[in-house]
Amino acid sequence: MLVTRQPVFRRFWHAVLPLTLLQEGRPLPFTLLGENIVLFLGPDGQPAALKDRCCHRTAKLSKGRCVNGALECGYHGWTYDAQGRVIRIPHKETPGRPKVP
Repeated sequence: MLVTRQPVFRRFWHAVLPLTLLQEGRPLPFTLLGENIVLFLGPDGQPAALKDRCCHRTAKLSKGRCVNGALECGYHGWTYDAQGRVIRIPHKETPGRPKVP
C-alpha cells in the first residue's frame, strides 16, 4: 500500500517547509503525495501553491521567478497569479493588443 495513493490524506493540511524560506523571494519546489508542487508568496504575502508545471510547455514553474507576487515561468515567461490563472503571456503583448485577462 503506497501512502501517496490513499485519498484520505488529501483531505488534510500538510506542513512542507518553513515560511521563512519563502521570504527569500524565490519559488520552491517539493513533492507531496506524489505530486510536484511549487510554493511562493502571493501579492498579499501569503503562501500560494501550484502544480509545478507550466500549462504552455510543461516546464517546471519552480525554475522561474517571483514577480510582484506572481510566478513567472522561466521557459517562455508566462506568468501565473496565486490562484493559478495565467495573467501574462509575453508574445501577446503587442502594440494595440490588451493583456490576457
